[in-house]
Amino acid sequence: MSGMDFFGEQDRARTASGRLVFLFGLAVLAIVVAIYAAAQALLVAGEQAHGFWQPELLAVVAGGTLAIVGTAMLWKTAQLRSGGARVATMLGGRPVPLSPDDPQERVLRNVVEEMAIAAGMPVPDIYVLDDESGINAFAAGWSPADAAVAVTRGCLDQLNRDELQGVIAHEFSHVFHGDMRLNIRLMGVLFGIVCIATIGRVLARTAGSGRSRGNKKNDAAALAVFGVALMVIGYLGVFFARLIQAAVSRQREFLADASAVRYTRNPRGIGMALAKIGGLGARLQNPHADEASHLLFADGVVRMLGGLTATHPPLTTRVERILPGYLKVLQGGKSATAAVAATPLPPGLAGLAGAGPVVGGPPDAERTTARQRPTAAQLVATTGAPAAANVRAAHDLLAELPLELQAAAHEPARARGLVFALLLDARPARREEQLRLLPGADAAFVHDVRDLFQRVARLPRRSRLPLFELLVPALRASPDAARTELRSTARTLALADGELSPFEFALLRALERHVRRSDEAPPRPAQRPHALVDHGEACRLVLSVLARAGAPGDDTAADLAFQRGTAELALRQPMRLLPVAESTPAALDHALAELALVSPLGKRNLLTACATTASADGVLADDEVDLLRAIAETWDCPLPLPID
Repeated sequence: MSGMDFFGEQDRARTASGRLVFLFGLAVLAIVVAIYAAAQALLVAGEQAHGFWQPELLAVVAGGTLAIVGTAMLWKTAQLRSGGARVATMLGGRPVPLSPDDPQERVLRNVVEEMAIAAGMPVPDIYVLDDESGINAFAAGWSPADAAVAVTRGCLDQLNRDELQGVIAHEFSHVFHGDMRLNIRLMGVLFGIVCIATIGRVLARTAGSGRSRGNKKNDAAALAVFGVALMVIGYLGVFFARLIQAAVSRQREFLADASAVRYTRNPRGIGMALAKIGGLGARLQNPHADEASHLLFADGVVRMLGGLTATHPPLTTRVERILPGYLKVLQGGKSATAAVAATPLPPGLAGLAGAGPVVGGPPDAERTTARQRPTAAQLVATTGAPAAANVRAAHDLLAELPLELQAAAHEPARARGLVFALLLDARPARREEQLRLLPGADAAFVHDVRDLFQRVARLPRRSRLPLFELLVPALRASPDAARTELRSTARTLALADGELSPFEFALLRALERHVRRSDEAPPRPAQRPHALVDHGEACRLVLSVLARAGAPGDDTAADLAFQRGTAELALRQPMRLLPVAESTPAALDHALAELALVSPLGKRNLLTACATTASADGVLADDEVDLLRAIAETWDCPLPLPID
């Protein structure tokens, strides 16, 4: 429980994905052999066989099977290409309003916003499955850039805030650790294999109806038998695919449970949520629940073979690992409340005994220690693993935001103006020039942007990037034309003075990644990760920009920071700091895209080098933090909210 290795878990998820492809290949090979054997048996029965080995028949069977399975898998994956929102809609999800009237949905949005900002990523889309009374939830998407989080109505009705926070923290772990990509690929694989059985069923029915219309009885009977054989083979393939699905999913659930405890500092939250599922159930009624069962917080379907194909570990095992002894105390006749109070916390969390919810905060001495800004090494170690102090800082940051800014961040019409306000220059003359660049803006809109700027200007610097992360869902609610204009205008405002500051760079990068048009595919990770040593020039540019940002106008200090950073990379050749003119944030786009292809463990070394460069003088300034967070987020390695 003491620490989560984000990069190691990303690498393990990638390995699991590769293992999935291998096992899937074996399953398809077995299906090809079985279909060939069935076809051969029918030919023998019809006295049309010419020996068991028939290369032409094998080629037809193999080609047809691969075409059917591959096409179905690609179709299903393409259907889900838009990301988590598509999965949530498929399972009956309804988007939660940006400013919900329902108090339960308001709590849900608050909890998700806190967790996202604590983790250093824009707030994901949020959905409620209104027709589902069981307690369940899931996160889906290809990456944090297109993630969606959904909960059932039973989750909102039956769980208190602490328990809901534990469930959401569990789902965010799946977002960080690469599980979402793996889960969507599993959905595609299962759909491809199911299609074999579906085609068999169609053939059997068609043959049956054909006989009734007077077709040749022998041919119809053979076709019917072959259809039944396809059904049997297909369902056997589905069974083994379910076994693969279950094996891949179970260990990831233990990791997500442990991560939720770390994120919230409150094991009793997620522990009690799991315990309530034991009494109230987690089953989903949606017809797509079976193919998406591995995404869920708890197994949402009834298993004919018990735990053999279960995608989740037994609830009792999960509860016992989080709340050791709780079930024994409960069986002893104590109430659930008394049992929780009497249950010791897991090893490594004994110091949290008696601690309430994260939002309540620790004692003053602990709060003072927690708010100290981390070193570079500590910052990298927290990648994708926000601690309770980060969640608490996010809660405090949101609570301290002026109500006018909170309202604007949740209104699509005003969120656009808030983005422009974040980009306005502190110098009045420059600011007025920027305001004149707003396309087709009427006087009322310009006045609102001016007013929002005055409020933004009074915020601490550390609050500005999180404020943008908060308003991303409102920007996504705009039509495509408005999103295109927003991105274009934001870039025009940022470059109005001929320079791109680290904050402006971070905001523009986030806009491009998270406020896409509907016809723009979300960023997808490389299928085959690259070695870091093959991208020396891209590393040189990124570290040069960071070194110059931390020591503007001081070549000696910048060179020292650059050399300290490159020492972490162990590249083949020594590198030299780039000139000032080539070391600007505006030059980073291509290098960041290239380095996004690096393996997870390579990214750990790369991000360590970046943080070492930025903190070479012993200080992580606001510009350096903004630049670091933007770079890391581009690589799907979100850095938690800094704690001041």
